Amino acid sequence: MSAPRLVLCGVEPGPAVALAAGALLAAFAEERGVRPVLLGADLPLWRLLHTLASRAPRVLDPKLVDDAVAGELCQVWEADVDLTLVVAVEPALDRWEGVEGSRAVDVAQSLDAPLTLVVDACDRGASAAAAACGTRMLADGAEYAGVLVVGGADPGGDDDLRRLLEGSCGLPVLGWIPPRLSGQFVRQYEGGRDGLRLLGPPPVGGGDAALCREAAVFLDREGLAAAAARRGYVPARPRRRLVPSSAAGGLTLAVAWGPPLEPPMLDAADMFKAMGVTLAPLQVTRDTGLPEGASGLLIAGLLDEDRLAAFAANEALKAALRDAVVAGLPVLALGGGALLLLRRLADGRGRAYELAGVLPAEAEVLEWYGRPRYVDVVASPDNPYVSGELTLCELFDLEFLTLQQDKSAWRLGGRGEERRSEGFVRGRCLATTLVPSLPATPGLAEAFVAAMRPAPDA
Repeated sequence: MSAPRLVLCGVEPGPAVALAAGALLAAFAEERGVRPVLLGADLPLWRLLHTLASRAPRVLDPKLVDDAVAGELCQVWEADVDLTLVVAVEPALDRWEGVEGSRAVDVAQSLDAPLTLVVDACDRGASAAAAACGTRMLADGAEYAGVLVVGGADPGGDDDLRRLLEGSCGLPVLGWIPPRLSGQFVRQYEGGRDGLRLLGPPPVGGGDAALCREAAVFLDREGLAAAAARRGYVPARPRRRLVPSSAAGGLTLAVAWGPPLEPPMLDAADMFKAMGVTLAPLQVTRDTGLPEGASGLLIAGLLDEDRLAAFAANEALKAALRDAVVAGLPVLALGGGALLLLRRLADGRGRAYELAGVLPAEAEVLEWYGRPRYVDVVASPDNPYVSGELTLCELFDLEFLTLQQDKSAWRLGGRGEERRSEGFVRGRCLATTLVPSLPATPGLAEAFVAAMRPAPDA
């Protein structure tokens, strides 16, 4: 595997890495196909990168996928791009959820990719270099491209900081975003995060993306491109999960997309595509029925609550979804996709929407999480596609107002605890607000594809 790639990470927590990542994407937007890959999951950051990227961002969650699966996913994601930008959610030396090997410095070494550090110099002088120098000293096995400085004195005005970074630390300065941009970005971006957690997931405003585009002119594009080209030649990992399946030949899977759906975790579609299933788009506000020839439906992602009304008004598609489930169409509805199948959903702002009515339940979204929470579950006996223990991610807090749950997808609760039921099973429809990683649970994908295959006498 050999493709231009960079790993970008902060040396301390904070929004500086979001501004730097957005600026880097904007800098190459017109001349290169760049795919951002988040190391760890941060939904506000994903939305920002989705606005700016020329290729849809992906999320690599070390809590859900092991190193072998991560390697396969990276190969798939690099196939049609000119540059892969891995953006670490956590600082360089911090693990994601305590997972071994999940630090940005570890991932950079495993990919043989140069590491670019983001130094937050807001309200600080030369002392801002300390964290970058310390990171280099503690992780000297990584190859360093250089640093992007965010804030501080205007570019070229803080000679002490530049001298420490380039002279003492040996880290070339590849960009210096001035404080007039960084200060405004922090106010807008952090304010958006607060609103997200309290009220729901408003889309990243044009202001954040516009600031990133303006910041792009302060980056050394030639230096960054040269650093990315210094990648090593990592041997291709053997494919074991994302491989063609003989059972998938000739099958078409409808994949729901478009507002109000937001697809932060596209690895489910990647998994089915790698198996050889043909993917057919289903635009949930415009289309009035499923794509012709579809033998299954995937509907997954988050929801933009401000755009739910358009789906709620699509009576023809809602009726088609109900009819399809009754007819036994295999359906996999994950996260916000499961919410679209509810009878009714309230959004916490006093608004309520009549939705597909596939699931006999009404609910209210209390909070959308900026970062996922993780839940260990056991598949219920009624689950048609998977068995055993799994780790799932939870993207929002939901309160059911009415609930008729004859068959559930999961059982929650450890030893000595009362077992709770989660998720819905209706015929061959599995709807769950707790989201599995399909590359990490290939048996689920294989069972779903098998269900899509017509019976021999059909």
